[in-house]
Amino acid sequence: MKYLRHKINKFSLTAIFVLCVFYNPSSFGLPADDVIPLMDEDYYPQVHQALTTAKKSILCVMYMADIDPKYNRGWEYNLVNDLINAHRRGLTVSVIFDQNTMFWETGKKGKKTERRSENAYELLKKNGVPVYYDSIDRVTHSKVLVIDDYITIVGSTNWTYSALRKNHEASVLIKSRSVSEAFLEKLKTISKYQAK
Repeated sequence: MKYLRHKINKFSLTAIFVLCVFYNPSSFGLPADDVIPLMDEDYYPQVHQALTTAKKSILCVMYMADIDPKYNRGWEYNLVNDLINAHRRGLTVSVIFDQNTMFWETGKKGKKTERRSENAYELLKKNGVPVYYDSIDRVTHSKVLVIDDYITIVGSTNWTYSALRKNHEASVLIKSRSVSEAFLEKLKTISKYQAK
C-alpha cells in the first residue's frame, strides 16, 4: 500500500511538471460568447454594424481595400467610411494595409512596385485616421478586425467589390476577450510605415 501511494505521488508530480513545462495557452481552445459565420454577402451587414456600434477601439489589418472615388456608395467604400466615422466619434482607430505587390515590368530589367489600397489609404489619412503600410519585406495577407478588445472578425474577405459582392468568401465574427487579446498580441508585431 505504501509502495502504491509513493508511485501515485511520483506520477502526480511528474504529470504536473510535464504540464507546466509544455503548457501553451494557444494549444487549448479559447472561450467565446458567440461565433457567427460570415459567408459571402453575410459579411458586409455584420461588419458594418460592428463598426458603427463600436465604443472605444478598432484595429483593422487588411490585405486589400480597393475603393474607387467614382463609386463612393459601394460596400467597400462604406466600410472605409465606417472607420473614418469611428475616428470622428473619438474611438482609437488604427489601420494597416499590405504595402505592395512587386512584379517584373514588361520590357524592363527592374521590378516595379504597385501600391495596394492607395485610394483607401489616402482617404483615411486625409480624414486623420492613423493608417500605415506594413513592411516591404513581408506580405501581410491578413484580413482581421479587432473591435473594442472583444469582437474579432477574421477570414478570407478583402474590402473589394469582388470579395464583398461576387466571390465565395468565408469569415467569422467571434465575440471573446481572450480571442481578441490573442490576435492583438500578434498583430502588434507587424512593422508599420507611413507612405511618403
